[in-house]
Amino acid sequence: MTFVTLDNKNWCKGIYHQGKLHFDEIPDTIHRTWKYASYLSDRNVSYASLYAQGKSLDEVCPQHLEQEWEKKKEKLKAFHNSFVESKINLDDNCFFDLVPQQFLLELCETKTKIIDHVFESHQRPDNYDLLIGTEKIINEISERELSIDLDLLRQNLHDNRARTLLNTIRKSTGKIEYNLFGTKTGRLSTMPGSFPIMNLDSKYKSILKPQNDVFVELDFNAAEIRTLIGLNGEQQPVGDIHEWNAKRLGISREEAKKEIFSWMYGSSRIDSKKYEKLFGLDRLLKRFYDGSIIRNYYNRIIKSDQFHSINYLIQSTSNDLVLDQLIKINNLLENKKSFISFMIHDSIVIDLSKEDKALVNKIIEMFSKTSLGTFPVNVSLGKDYGNLRKL
Repeated sequence: MTFVTLDNKNWCKGIYHQGKLHFDEIPDTIHRTWKYASYLSDRNVSYASLYAQGKSLDEVCPQHLEQEWEKKKEKLKAFHNSFVESKINLDDNCFFDLVPQQFLLELCETKTKIIDHVFESHQRPDNYDLLIGTEKIINEISERELSIDLDLLRQNLHDNRARTLLNTIRKSTGKIEYNLFGTKTGRLSTMPGSFPIMNLDSKYKSILKPQNDVFVELDFNAAEIRTLIGLNGEQQPVGDIHEWNAKRLGISREEAKKEIFSWMYGSSRIDSKKYEKLFGLDRLLKRFYDGSIIRNYYNRIIKSDQFHSINYLIQSTSNDLVLDQLIKINNLLENKKSFISFMIHDSIVIDLSKEDKALVNKIIEMFSKTSLGTFPVNVSLGKDYGNLRKL
């Protein structure tokens, strides 16, 4: 039932199961392993790494297996060092082709024991479906080379920001590798060595080019405020959200915008009582907070004190709402030439092919229709990421 993947690259199909190594032909009896791999996408498999909420194998290893696991890791490290010295690129080779088969058997048997322990000692997360849906998408993204034009950086080497970015990219994998568990509220962060998509200098965003024809960016305007309105069971207002709030509060639009965001992020300078009453804070906390744990709208669990409770609730729910829409759009684009290139907080960027342009309106409509109501969508289009024009 439990198996171990020998390599996560899509073209390196190999698993360990019940004392044997299997290549190409994978048994139908396997049902659970440590981490998702793209060649498992059509199988009903449970993943222990999601049960462990991002903890490493080291962190979940039971005490009675620690010594055994450490020995395997030391030997694995020795092999890895030998690959580096021999200038063997693991991105271009399958791991199981480079190490002795007997070591693979011993390593995988210990991994199997640790995986079994996780399933025995951890409950299935209530937001598991959202986690695995997101995991599949970020895995697809991590396997795709970005189209990066470095000429703009080379032409601006007099600029320290250009030199820094160029060095960062050269040291990166040239791909975007997200960390599903990098933040407390579920917002995606990037792994070490990833292309720096989350903090890409706005001056040099145009180095990112689509592999198809254009980039299409979708994002929600004031997503967190609309999430708060949706959590209260209110219908989403049409038009500018800050004008809507300003009228309810009897203040100017700019004052409403500034004050609401300040309140949401815990500023002590804001009279919180009027916002707590306006957005039914007591009712929301009673529903989603038990005094120590937030369970958000999508069943994400977050430990929280009273001070951070409303912020964690809104931010995590808003984040999960975007991930939920992301999964829907990714399913729509399955077997299409267009694909999701990357996402940053409440926006997603699609690498669109002309042959799929008839899908754009459907994608926008799908993105806007959330489980908390219909959110207005900002749509931008461009031949590179630095020159997106709002439609």
